[in-house]
Amino acid sequence: MPEAPPRKPLDRPAAAIAEYGVLTDRSETDLARFGEPSALADPAGLAALVTPDLCGDTAACEAVRGVVRDGARTSVHVLASSVWNVERMNVDASGRALSPAERREVARAPRVVAVRVSGPITPQQLPLRSAIALAAAIGRATGGMVWDQLLDRLEKPADFAKHAVTTPLERPCFRSDRVGVLFEPEGEGVVRVLTAGLARWGAPDVEASRVPTPATAAMGDLVLAVARAIANGASAGPLALTRDDLAIARGKAYPRDAGLPEQETVPVEVVGVHPEDGDPNDFVARIVPAGGEGPIGYVDLAERFFGPLLAASPTQDVLDARRHAAQEKLSASVGRWEAARAAGAKLLVLVPFPIPGDAGTESMWLEVTGADAKSVTGTVMDDPLGATEVKRGDVVTRPRTEVEDVELRGVRP
Repeated sequence: MPEAPPRKPLDRPAAAIAEYGVLTDRSETDLARFGEPSALADPAGLAALVTPDLCGDTAACEAVRGVVRDGARTSVHVLASSVWNVERMNVDASGRALSPAERREVARAPRVVAVRVSGPITPQQLPLRSAIALAAAIGRATGGMVWDQLLDRLEKPADFAKHAVTTPLERPCFRSDRVGVLFEPEGEGVVRVLTAGLARWGAPDVEASRVPTPATAAMGDLVLAVARAIANGASAGPLALTRDDLAIARGKAYPRDAGLPEQETVPVEVVGVHPEDGDPNDFVARIVPAGGEGPIGYVDLAERFFGPLLAASPTQDVLDARRHAAQEKLSASVGRWEAARAAGAKLLVLVPFPIPGDAGTESMWLEVTGADAKSVTGTVMDDPLGATEVKRGDVVTRPRTEVEDVELRGVRP
């Protein structure tokens, strides 16, 4: 049998580029030692700011400091904050870990020290290592906040420094906190899962194109695992991955008692595709399930790692019996709830909601706020997995005949 032709390698950027900004209220005179608007100031002094806790062992630090001293690879510019569009930043979202006072202060910062490092794509990943180390060092020296525009993350220098790469040069440096995962709506109950930040490794970002809501968490982990493989040098599919690979990529083991199936090695195909408008990378690698790129294909692929994601719908006989029992219980429960409501009693009812695409129903609990002879009104208490026409907190009214279960809380038997 003739050998299969080699797979076409995934397209990648010509170089690895990493960029961060330090937002500060320091004067231009104070910041002159870090950079001028058009030149790198005092390369040796900047390199000296990079301490071992930001770069690792002696060999790694020497390599990083060498990149920082190289004006052809590293630029540090002091710019007006408007050049970096700081006024458009959602400070509350980007700086979730900051106090309200710190967020207000950052929003008024007049200047940005912009750090940009570029270089060839190598296993040592020196552009990424050097840019994080230098931005963290300048943040410490200025007391400014470090803004990662690509990941929309604003952090104190001490928190940003936790992303620094301090492993030996020969070890891979992919870690989930150094990239982002985006979940972009693509229609009712369907999202696009996309990484952000792989350009810093000189690699394409990774996407799963049409993922149904119940599979988003699982596919988010798989996208990270594929991103890790590509960042660490994988050039073409299929990639042989296990659930342990997904756990390593996300940085957290899966619970042993989670009812997961036996682990297997799963081939995951990836192909290069054109990016969409606004994507964080000019190069994108798409995960293509064996069953096709539609929602069912992604569910099937995710289930290879995690087992069934969509519970089978109960038979009609089961539903009828469940609802009959609930109707008998509902009237008495409503009366007891109304009598004890002022004392804090709560009445919960379970009702079904349709999953878009005729994919069945999903049952969720309502906290009842009112009831009459024919219907119940309440607030949705759950985050829907597939029934995406509602969300937690919505107030809905449903016929009593649809109630599948009843729970009364705060009332003594």
